[in-house]
Amino acid sequence: MSFKKGDIVVIPVPFTDNASAKIRPAIVLSNAEVHATGDVLVAQITSKIHNDNLSFTLLATDMTVALRKQSYVRIHKLFVLEERLIDKKVSELVPSAYSQLVDRIRALIS
Repeated sequence: MSFKKGDIVVIPVPFTDNASAKIRPAIVLSNAEVHATGDVLVAQITSKIHNDNLSFTLLATDMTVALRKQSYVRIHKLFVLEERLIDKKVSELVPSAYSQLVDRIRALIS
């Protein structure tokens, strides 16, 4: 199965202590060049609101298929996993929302 940047996928999301993981949605950030290595760069999605300026709110209009709960991308929770660990694609971001998300991540690391 191949994925593209902006896809919302279901993956095992590791806890920050790496002791275990939960099955959760994430957004694919990487492009085909990265995917050719068998790896995928993703950003974690959560339904918990945080008041720390590190969340990107996902609106129903930002996706081709809305998620079941109000969701937020944690722009500082980025990680790489093997593509084979992705369970499935559930939606994708519209191009404008993907661009806004990437801009927020760039601002965080610049």
